[in-house]
Amino acid sequence: FHDIMENIQLSITLLSAILKLMIAIARKDAIIDAIIFSEKYFWKVKYDSFGEQVLNECERKGIILLCSLAFAVQGTAVFYISRPLITYSGLNDTHRALPFRLYVDLPLTVTPYYEITYTIQCLSIIHSGICFFCFDNLLGILNIHIVGQFKILQHRLETLCDECTSHVHDESQTNYFETVDVNLPREIFDKNKILRMQNDVVTAGVKKNHSDLSTQSYDELKKCVKQHLFLIDYVERLEYVFSPMLFCQMGFSSLLICLTGFQTFAVRRQAFMLQLLAACSQTLIFTWTCNEIITQSMEIANYAFSAKWYTIPDTEEGRSIRKGLMMLMMRSRRACSLTAGKFHVISLQSFMNILGTTSSYLSILRQLSDGTYD
Repeated sequence: FHDIMENIQLSITLLSAILKLMIAIARKDAIIDAIIFSEKYFWKVKYDSFGEQVLNECERKGIILLCSLAFAVQGTAVFYISRPLITYSGLNDTHRALPFRLYVDLPLTVTPYYEITYTIQCLSIIHSGICFFCFDNLLGILNIHIVGQFKILQHRLETLCDECTSHVHDESQTNYFETVDVNLPREIFDKNKILRMQNDVVTAGVKKNHSDLSTQSYDELKKCVKQHLFLIDYVERLEYVFSPMLFCQMGFSSLLICLTGFQTFAVRRQAFMLQLLAACSQTLIFTWTCNEIITQSMEIANYAFSAKWYTIPDTEEGRSIRKGLMMLMMRSRRACSLTAGKFHVISLQSFMNILGTTSSYLSILRQLSDGTYD
C-alpha cells in the first residue's frame, strides 16, 4: 500500500512538472515578453528614495522565496539520488539499487548498465525538480515586484497635494496682514501704504503659485492614473500566462500535500519531509503573492483618499483633481487578481481551502492504511 502511494505521489509531481513545461512552451513568447516588460519598466527605472527602498525590499523577498523553495525541492532530489549510494554502500554488485525501480530486460546491476541508468535517472530527477518549482518562483518574483509597484503608486498618490499644503500657511499668513491693515485707523493706514502694496504683491504671488501648483498636481495625477492603468494591464498579462499553470497547481496541490503528508507520518523518511515542505511552500508562495496583489491594488483607494485634496483651491484644475481621485477610488474597489483557469481567484483563502481538503483526504488514507475504512 505504501509503495502504491509513493508511486502515485511521484507520478503527480512529475505530471505537474510536465504540464507546466508544456504550458510554458505553448506561451513562451508571452513569458519572454513579461520578463522583458518587467526589466524595462520595473527593474531598470530610476526611482526616488522611497522607490529604491521598495525595490530593495522586493529583491530581498525574491531571494528568500527563490532560495527557500529551491532548497526544499532540490534537497528532496539530492536525497533520492544519494539514497542508493548510502543504503547499499559496502555491499557487492548484486545489491546495487537505482533511485527508482526500472523494469527492463537488462542486467541493470552490472557495469556499465548500472552507471548509465543511474546517471540518466539522476539527471531526470534534477531537471524534474527544476521544472517543478521554476515557474512558481517566476510567478512569485513577478508578483512581488508588481506589489512593489502598487506601493510606489500609493506613495505618489498620498503625496500628490503636499506642495499645495505647504503653501496654505503662506497664504493664510499674508491674509492676516491684510486684515490688520484694514482694521487700523485712517492715519496709520495711510502711513502703511507701502506695507499694503507689498502684501498685495505677495498675495498675488502666492495665488499664482497656488495655481501653478494645482496644475502641477493635476499633471502628477494624470501620471498616476496612467501608471494605474499600466499596472492593471500588466496583471492581465500575468493572468494570461500563468492562469493555466495555476489551474494545474490548484488541482494537484491537495493530492500532493495529502500523499506526501501520509508518507511522512507513515514511513518517516527525510525525503518525504522535505517534499512535504516543498509542496506546502510552493502552494503558500503563489497564494500569498496573489493575495498581496489583491490587497495592495485595493489599498490604492485608501491612499488616494489620504491625499490632501482639500488643500487644493477651487479652480478648474482643482475640481479635475477631485474628480480624478474619485474615479481612481471607484476603479480601485475592483481588485486586480490572478485566477486558476478563470474559475477561482487565487488568495490566501485558497491555501486554507487546500489545507482543509488535504486533512479530509489524509484521514481517509490513514483509515485505508489501518484497514478500518468501510
